[in-house]
Amino acid sequence: MRNETGLIGKRREAPRAARPGDRPGDRPGATRRLAGGSLWDIADVSEYLQVPVSSIYKMTARKAPVRIPHIRIGGKLRFRQSDVDQWLTLLTTSNIEALAKMRRKVSQVNHGEDS
Repeated sequence: MRNETGLIGKRREAPRAARPGDRPGDRPGATRRLAGGSLWDIADVSEYLQVPVSSIYKMTARKAPVRIPHIRIGGKLRFRQSDVDQWLTLLTTSNIEALAKMRRKVSQVNHGEDS
């Protein structure tokens, strides 16, 4: 923007106020990272399951014997609490036949490219 001398200068504006919901404190899960509807990162899942982060990475590998449900967003792993809880329920099923059936069903699903 040109000022009265013809030189280009910076325009001074008052700092913009963030819209409600854009402030970090207004976001869901801001006070507690492990909120129910939010996406967790790998550290959150590690804390929730009380296992090392390296174990979580191993469970997200394509050929892992036990795969934890996850989403890749921008190359980063994300997890939904509901998916992790359902996965835990399947793992704790005492009925071996039901577990085998679920594994067959899951293996038939085309996971495609994790992107």
